Amino acid sequence: MDLHPNPRAVSGKDGGVLRDIAPGVRRMTLPLSLSAPDHIHCFLLDMPGGTSLLVDTGMRGSEAALGAGLEAAGSPPDRVLVTHGHIDHWGLASTLTHEVLAHPTTASSLDFTYQRDNVFGEHDEGVVEPKTVAAAFAAFRTLSVGEPPRVRAIDDGDTIGDWKVVWTPGHDPGHICLFREADGVLLCGDALLPDNTPNIQPAAGRPDALGDFFASLDRLSDLPVTLVLPSHGEPYVDHVGRAAALRAFHQRRLERIVAELRREPRTVGELSRVIFPVREGPVDDMLADMETLAHLDHLRLDAKAQRGDDHRWSEAAAA
Repeated sequence: MDLHPNPRAVSGKDGGVLRDIAPGVRRMTLPLSLSAPDHIHCFLLDMPGGTSLLVDTGMRGSEAALGAGLEAAGSPPDRVLVTHGHIDHWGLASTLTHEVLAHPTTASSLDFTYQRDNVFGEHDEGVVEPKTVAAAFAAFRTLSVGEPPRVRAIDDGDTIGDWKVVWTPGHDPGHICLFREADGVLLCGDALLPDNTPNIQPAAGRPDALGDFFASLDRLSDLPVTLVLPSHGEPYVDHVGRAAALRAFHQRRLERIVAELRREPRTVGELSRVIFPVREGPVDDMLADMETLAHLDHLRLDAKAQRGDDHRWSEAAAA
C-alpha cells in the first residue's frame, strides 16, 4: 500500500520464464490480478538428492505463468514452501500439493481466509465494520484455487537443504525468510521489499506487530547477506540500508500519528482515513485499519498513546 521507492531496484516481469538468479536458485515471475503488487517472484531451489523445493505459488490468475515455469523446469517440485499466509503466496498451492512447508502459525492464517469473519477477533472491537471484513475476505476467497493445503510446520532455525529458516513476524505473524549461510543469499519474502513497505498485521497473541517487524529488521540486518531475493521487485545487495529505510519510514508514521492524536482523539477507522486517504475497496480499508492499529499498539506500549473506553485513541498523558 505504501510506495517507498528505492532507486537501486527496478521492477521486472518475465511471465513465468524460469531464470537462474543465483547458484541452485531459479526464479519465475508470475502476474497478480492486483494493482499493487502486480507480480510475485517464486523460486525453485535445488535440494539434496536431485529434488527441488518451490517457494510460494502465486494465486488465481497466475496459473499459466506458473505452469510455464514448472514445464521449463522439466518436472513438478518435490515440495512446496510458503513464506507466509497471504493469498498471493499460497493461492495456487493446492493445485500442486495437499501439504506445504510453513511456519506453524500459517495454518490458522490459511484457515482464516475461509472460516473467520472477524479479522481482529477481540483485539479491538469496532476497528473495521463487519461488512467490510466480510467483503474483503470474500475477495480473498476468489483468489485461491481449492481449499487451503495442510501445513507441515517448520520453525525458526530449522534447515531445509542448505537453507536456514529465519522467522520474521510483523508483516504476517508466520512470515519466514530462507538464508543460505554458505554464500549469503537471502530469500526475504515480503520482509525487505525494495520498492514498497509491507503492510503490518496485528495478530492474536502478538501485542506489538510493529515491534515484531522492527525486531525482524534488526535480525535480518545482522545476517551476512550478499544478495537479497524479494518476492516483489528485483534483487539487491544493501539489506542493512533497506532495513534502516523501512524502520525510518515507520518512525515517521509513528510521529505523524502522535501529532494527529494531539489535535483530537480518534477511533482507529477515523485515524486510518487520515493516514491512508486513497483506497480502492474493502481490502484496502481493512489493511489500512490493520496497519493503523499496529502503530497505535506500538505507541500504547511505549506510553505515547492511550485508548479510551469508547475506543477513541488520544495522546498519552504526560507522566
